[in-house]
This record gives sequence, C-alpha cells and structure tokens, in this order.
Amino acid sequence: MHPNGGKASLQTIHAIQASDLAAAMNEALKKVRIPPGDYAPELMAPQGPSTAGGIQAMQHLRLVAGQPGLPTLVVGYANHAEGKAELRTYEYVDAVHRQRFHGPVSLDRAQYGAFLDFAKYVFSALSLQTTVVGPPADFDPEGTAAPKNGRTPKTMAVLVVTAVLAALAFGTWAILVRR
Repeated sequence: MHPNGGKASLQTIHAIQASDLAAAMNEALKKVRIPPGDYAPELMAPQGPSTAGGIQAMQHLRLVAGQPGLPTLVVGYANHAEGKAELRTYEYVDAVHRQRFHGPVSLDRAQYGAFLDFAKYVFSALSLQTTVVGPPADFDPEGTAAPKNGRTPKTMAVLVVTAVLAALAFGTWAILVRR
C-alpha cells in the first residue's frame, strides 16, 4: 500500500518543490500586514500537478488586500526550477497601479520597504537568488508615451484622414479630367 493511503501522488518534482516553496514562504510571511489596505503577502502555489518540467514554475508573489475594494497587487515572483526570485520596488508597484487604476497605490512606503527586505531574506534563505527591480526604463505609468515608431494614435488618425482626402481629391480630379 502507498504511504498516502493508496493514492499515488501525481505531482511532478517541480510542482512539489513549488508547493513546498509556497508553503514555506507563506508560513514565514503569515503575520506580515502592510497598511493602510491591510495587505497580506502570498506566494501562489502551482495550480495543477505539473509545471511542464519547470517551464511553468513561476509563482507570483502578491499582496492581497484585507479591505474590500482594493486590488490584489503582484509584487514579484519566485521560480524554484530556475533558482531565482524577483521583488518589485515601491516605485514599480506604484507605477503599475497608476497605469491600471489611475491613482497611487495604497501602501505605506516604509512598511512596504520593510516587507521587501524580509521577503528578500526569506527567499535567500530558501536558496533563491533574489533581485529587487524598479520599473523598466521605458515604462510609462500614465500610458502617454509615444510608440517607438513615433506615431501616436492621434498622428495615425491624421495620416489616415489625409490619405482618404488625397484619394478623394485624386478621384475627383480623374473624373473631371475625363470630361
């Protein structure tokens, strides 16, 4: 008889390691709360019995609000298969929040900083190479930057209208010339 009472585990080794990582991280962080939204950190466990050989081993670290109406915030990830973790700075989380919700994030900056330090320590203790990253240099929290080709939607609309008017003018000229 199998030690699990006859039920053989169908989880792969990467899924088991990811589940163990989530359990260890969540146990270490269970008393952490970040005001003013009473946010609690949570490392997501794998959703199924397999991570496709580690390909889908990324686990999001998120802050779940204890107050209704506040969004869940993704603040990093861990990937046991690759042996690394990433945490996002306050500036990164705030920039993403401003882009998605058009306002500042409801987190105490100092408390979030203390959480990041502790999360980095726990990830490192769990043998994950941990980095803390700010927003990418080309990140636009307001969503107002021009695309890399230099053409904004307004510029594109002007170009389309100009092309249509030119085509109409050419068509009218061609009709008048034939008469």
